[in-house]
Amino acid sequence: MGTFKKQTRTISHKFRVTEEEEIQIRRDMANADYLSMSKYFRDMILKRKITLEKVTMTDRTMRNQINDLSAKIERIGVNYNQAVRALHGALNAKGKGGEPLVKGKAAAYYLSLLAGLSDEIIRRQEEIIDRVSDLSSQTGK
Repeated sequence: MGTFKKQTRTISHKFRVTEEEEIQIRRDMANADYLSMSKYFRDMILKRKITLEKVTMTDRTMRNQINDLSAKIERIGVNYNQAVRALHGALNAKGKGGEPLVKGKAAAYYLSLLAGLSDEIIRRQEEIIDRVSDLSSQTGK
């Protein structure tokens, strides 16, 4: 196919094929109008776009895992908002004498629960980022 450029090629490569593969190669060369097997192989190797993909997980599986993690984070966020609202209401509630209904130790306890929920949200977000990064590198995307 096409004209031959006069270039000195000093390196050669050898590989083995079966008789059936040889027949297929020669058929493909003829169909592509190649006269030189060397030119055919160079074009196949150097000009052909080869996609390298090592897929260990389907896109659907990846999406499902990401959706599951996102749903978990959303549930944690809902719990967090409920806890903040309840704590805010409790901290602002006053008794008959005007004293706060929630004492310092109780407020500290509830704040520590909120801090735990915050840590869980951050941990889950990092988990999603790590999984997406790992899955992307596995699938080459």
